[in-house]
Amino acid sequence: MEGVVVEERVRAPCKRFAIKDNDICERSARGSEGHNAKLHSFFSLRTMRVVTRTSSNLSRVPSGLPTKRVASRFQGSECYRDFSSTIVFSTIQRMGNLDILGRIRQAAADGDAFAQFELGLDLDFGTLGEQNFEKAADYLTKAADQGHQSAEGNLLLQHVLGQAKTYQSDLVFARLKSRAESGDREAQNNLGLCFQFGYGTAQDYGEAEAWFRRSSEGGLATAQFNLGGLYFEGKGREKDLATAIEWYTRAAEQRDELALVQLGWIYQKGLGIEVNLKRSVVLYLIAYKQGSVRAANHLALMFKKGLGVDQDNSLAFQLYLESVNRADTPEIAGSPSYHGSAYYWLGYMAEHGEGTKRDLRAAKRWYALGAACEQSNCIDALARLRTGTTQKRRRNKALN
Repeated sequence: MEGVVVEERVRAPCKRFAIKDNDICERSARGSEGHNAKLHSFFSLRTMRVVTRTSSNLSRVPSGLPTKRVASRFQGSECYRDFSSTIVFSTIQRMGNLDILGRIRQAAADGDAFAQFELGLDLDFGTLGEQNFEKAADYLTKAADQGHQSAEGNLLLQHVLGQAKTYQSDLVFARLKSRAESGDREAQNNLGLCFQFGYGTAQDYGEAEAWFRRSSEGGLATAQFNLGGLYFEGKGREKDLATAIEWYTRAAEQRDELALVQLGWIYQKGLGIEVNLKRSVVLYLIAYKQGSVRAANHLALMFKKGLGVDQDNSLAFQLYLESVNRADTPEIAGSPSYHGSAYYWLGYMAEHGEGTKRDLRAAKRWYALGAACEQSNCIDALARLRTGTTQKRRRNKALN
């Protein structure tokens, strides 16, 4: 689909925050049952008319839900933007001749807080090709020092994610608490995660739940998702899948990406609810329609195995390609890549000629990329293919 004009609210990318190890080898075959809690961010974006161009090489999507904590950065109840799509302002042709980015950079250098905030976000998410948390924090600090509230919110979030060190953790916690007590729903959610992780305070799941609930009742989908996660994983309480599903559903009804994918996984596996593969596919499709890299990888597996849809290896292969060719969601150091399982399936399908022509060299390349992500089944497959190649060379040498 090329050059399709759309007008909708689409979400910002999410940061992933690892909280525990997970078996990414297993995830490649079945997805993951882990919950991704989210730190909410604070920047404001308006609905815009955009031209979305989908490249023929497709995207880059993680597979399954790893056990991650993620941060979506935006402010306002229903304002989203999808950075995974190419956004082209096409209403006025002459605007293309303006050096928009250059003008924003100059304004930032001249001390404009709005421009500094914009560049901070671009560097934070790598939307312009460079992801640099230190530079992002510098721009956000400059804007925050001028009273830019969204800049301060994102800067505090960077500290919680370990991407900035301007302030001490106790000061970050105090500022988030002040914002939360004043009624800021995003800060309430992020304060809940401070209690959940023990950032700037003692770990306290009861307090985490209280702040998630306060934000959730205010209608914030991110907090509803996180509250569902406490019930899903049994953090500070017994597991309660029925209540978890209730909160996931409320978040998914607001088109929250991770809630859609998590709920899709729940219906796919029948976790506390009857298996419903068709519902699962629909939820993944809605998330995919927003540009979700996670949903693309889940859909690839559904088409690969014919779960709720007709089996289609060719489409599955294309979806896996999409999952590694589109920019991954930003992550903090040490977080395993979502791409690992997609690399495995691309290697597997290239090795066996499923959905694409059989190509052992290509298979090795995919497995090598997965091995670089510490994907254990890619490491094993690469070793197997390399051993086979070495043995074949020895046999040929002996015959000669």
